[in-house]
Amino acid sequence: MKVSDIFVYPIKSLRGSAVEEALVCGYGLEHDRRWMLVDADSKMITQRECPRLATLYPHVGDGQLRITIPGSADIVVPFSGDAWTEHQVTIDVWGHGYVGVAASDTINAALSEAIGVACRLASIRSDIFRMKQEVAFHDDSPLLVISQASLDELNRRSPAPIPMNRFRPNLVIADANPFEEDLWQRIVIGDSLLRSVKACERCVITTVDQAEGVFRGPEPLKTLATFRRKGENVAFGQYFRPEGNGTKIHRGDEVRAVEFKPEAAAHLPS
Repeated sequence: MKVSDIFVYPIKSLRGSAVEEALVCGYGLEHDRRWMLVDADSKMITQRECPRLATLYPHVGDGQLRITIPGSADIVVPFSGDAWTEHQVTIDVWGHGYVGVAASDTINAALSEAIGVACRLASIRSDIFRMKQEVAFHDDSPLLVISQASLDELNRRSPAPIPMNRFRPNLVIADANPFEEDLWQRIVIGDSLLRSVKACERCVITTVDQAEGVFRGPEPLKTLATFRRKGENVAFGQYFRPEGNGTKIHRGDEVRAVEFKPEAAAHLPS
């Protein structure tokens, strides 16, 4: 097995950046979900409420965050300096509290115009993390892993093909069996050791066309409900957490499962 794709999502719920390599930090891949858009009440803005976010492309380089807007000029946000204020915002993400620092009025006005909703850009304070563990503006856990074979199996059952970007993974694994990632407790990728946290329960964001920024109907949730039920929800992909940091993951790195979950015994060769 090997890593076929690596994606980083600098701003939560905006488009991801495909990268050739990524530094593994305590909170996940470097720059992943380090920024977020919030409304006037400091509530997070995601594709659930504003699917247009999918069309904005943030990418990191040269000490700045650059946001590409279709049909408009890029918005450039330096990591420090006049782009940021001293105003702190407290943000609730599914019952967990974050503290962010708000961007300048100029940056916020440009982003509000781009998405058609009044918003502010918040950067997570690097010295404050929730759950007493390092994590940035993630819904749950820092690394989402999906095998290409799992998507292929979904598309075999689906009435129309669904692209991988609907599921917003960090790591896509090639040459695995369908849903083999469900069985891994620990995996080694290059010099990085990752530990399984939980299955990823999917929401309405998977129905957003990531190229056009519009809802496209019930798929893939409708098909997933026929064979990937998890209580009242459906699951697709597995969350992992790095054990250690400072290593790098590269596209093409070998992936080795070094520990399996107890339920894997029924699926492994004797």
